[in-house]
Amino acid sequence: MRSPVPAAVVAYVAVLSAVLAGLVLVAAPPAPAEPGRIGSESRRASGIRLAAPHAVRTGTRVRLTATVRPVRRGRPVRLQVRRDGRWQTVTGAGQQRRQVVLATTVGRTARYRAVAPRWRDAGAMRSRAVTVVAEDAPHGSTPWVTGYYAGWFWDQMYPPEVVDMDAMTHLVFGRVAPGGGSLGGRPGTVVPGAGTAHDPGLAPDGRGDSVEDYLVRRAHAAGTAALLMLGGDGLDGRGFVASTSDARRPAFVEAVADYLVAHDYDGVDLDWENCLGGEAGCGVGAAEARRRLRALIADLRTELASRPRYDRTPALITFPGYAVNINFLRPGGKVEQWQADVANAVDQYNLMTYGVGTTWWGHGTGWHSWFSGALTGAGPDHPVDISSSIAAYVRTGVPAARLGIGIGFYGIYYGPEIDGPREYDAGNDIFEVQDAALGYAELVRKGYLSHGSLHWDAAAQSTYRLYDGGGYVPAVDPAAAPAGMLSYEDERSIGAKGAWVREHGVGGTILWTLNYGYLPGAGTNPLLDATAEAFLAP
Repeated sequence: MRSPVPAAVVAYVAVLSAVLAGLVLVAAPPAPAEPGRIGSESRRASGIRLAAPHAVRTGTRVRLTATVRPVRRGRPVRLQVRRDGRWQTVTGAGQQRRQVVLATTVGRTARYRAVAPRWRDAGAMRSRAVTVVAEDAPHGSTPWVTGYYAGWFWDQMYPPEVVDMDAMTHLVFGRVAPGGGSLGGRPGTVVPGAGTAHDPGLAPDGRGDSVEDYLVRRAHAAGTAALLMLGGDGLDGRGFVASTSDARRPAFVEAVADYLVAHDYDGVDLDWENCLGGEAGCGVGAAEARRRLRALIADLRTELASRPRYDRTPALITFPGYAVNINFLRPGGKVEQWQADVANAVDQYNLMTYGVGTTWWGHGTGWHSWFSGALTGAGPDHPVDISSSIAAYVRTGVPAARLGIGIGFYGIYYGPEIDGPREYDAGNDIFEVQDAALGYAELVRKGYLSHGSLHWDAAAQSTYRLYDGGGYVPAVDPAAAPAGMLSYEDERSIGAKGAWVREHGVGGTILWTLNYGYLPGAGTNPLLDATAEAFLAP
């Protein structure tokens, strides 16, 4: 006869049996799924989520990303928009991996969702709706003042630590260039063009930043937007053409966006000035160059909208265009349609209405002496002014609030044969237009503004000086050609431009360049102060 088993032993055996039974009955957890493998997600991970930028510029083609689990190769995924009280499909794609990119053009603020039908063993699903806000180009009641800072002059003109950020709404740092243009480089790349202003460690606050990043930081601290100047005059037109072919444009757009994000810019100023008119040596005709420009703007909108840096506030795109000649307008007093299309595609379309005069067309043209930035008064033999240029764009369908004028912080002059405006220049061989040599600070330093007689032209709303006795030659620059008539901006002419812009609902002005206006002896920038008073003061 066996002896009784103690109760404690019975209890121990019972517990051990239960544990062993559990080890047998409980299945091991599945191994982690390999990302992207078909059927690798568990049912608990099934679902669809739609990611989209919060706000974009109206008319931007955006990429919305639907994350769909489980992956079922070939399953339709559709993007729907809420319109007129119902959901409407706007585009779709077949699923190949977990994320499906769905592109659409945002014409107005709307709610979007992604839907996927039942597909094989995966059930139908739809995402939560997300709202994408469509914002028109920002135009407030106060005009913009967009000032260019020439970074290559940072250690010679206008120290970065004294730039008056409160006197402008937008700072444009100059510059970088498209590869294959004036600065060389491989087409499709971004080439730095501001010399040592890009170098780390040279910022005046000793924090180790570059002058470029320091200026961006100072602008933001003042509530001023910071833009990057991309391009310029001369050979950069060829660089743009080479960088925006259909094969190279995606990489170029990505490179530009990467640069903007890396340096915390609020947008880009596309300074594509040449090769848009079919000039020789550009490699493509006018129509193709213009198509590439429009494609560049559209693709930049799309790429920048996909970057988290611009999720809440869309990146700005600005463009500097030329003043127009009233003798060459289209029927109805209009500009060419492509010019209006570009103007309507950007946030600011600013006319470079400075340095004009008649100097660009030269001797013997039959044109009469005129002003650098005449506000009004153009005629057949002096055919450029600000008001007629703005009016031509407005007639072609561009809102005045999207257009800006230009103010040059430098002068131009004619030789002694010209002793006033509206004179035929057949006998004059002197046209001085070099902006750096005739910057406002240089005009002061060389004595141009303390010699001669000051005049005001009411019809053109422009300031000028006349020099008698064979013209004026600065004692500090004896090799300079003698000046007979000097056209330049001062407080009065800038005040007239500001009043006109406000009266006619024009968007604002650009300034070329901030550096030229700084007087190192006094530590002031009188023309910038005058601009802030005329354009920004209540």
